[in-house]
Amino acid sequence: MNERIKRLTKPLSILAVLVFVICYIIDKPQALADYTSYIGYSISAVSILFVAYDRFLWKHIPWNRPPTLKKKYNGVLRYKYGGVSDEKNISIVVKQSWLTISIQAETDINSSVSVAASIVTEYGCDVLYYSYVTSPSAASQETNPIQHGTCRMKLGGDNSRIYGTYWTSSKTIGDIEWTAEE
Repeated sequence: MNERIKRLTKPLSILAVLVFVICYIIDKPQALADYTSYIGYSISAVSILFVAYDRFLWKHIPWNRPPTLKKKYNGVLRYKYGGVSDEKNISIVVKQSWLTISIQAETDINSSVSVAASIVTEYGCDVLYYSYVTSPSAASQETNPIQHGTCRMKLGGDNSRIYGTYWTSSKTIGDIEWTAEE
């Protein structure tokens, strides 16, 4: 189970019990159906809080928070392929919740979308790993076919500048530098 979810299990369980006890105090149960409705209220309260935390609250509550990425970045992609080195400008859009991250990137001839992404801690540093699949333009598919790739981006500070490396199924390797849009 995800480590962050494990840390949230106890507080959410306590919240469920508190909601049940409050319901019990406010309206003493007369039948078994009253108990089941109290359980329903408890589950609803925990579900609403969990969704609110996953979507919005995690950015404002420092407890159990992963690094927060900016929504948009501009960057430079430096790559090597077939003995040739070059660079391209790249724009990145990040959508992040407490549990999920998705990354969309675009260059002049190619776009990509992440299929899996996670922030992990390596030797005390936060690192974003994501795997992606490209969608090259029709005009460039002959020389630049669909590829699968993986990026490793080292996070730190306020994440307004992020550096990393990438590699693809076509044996392209390179470095990436992201700078947050103001």
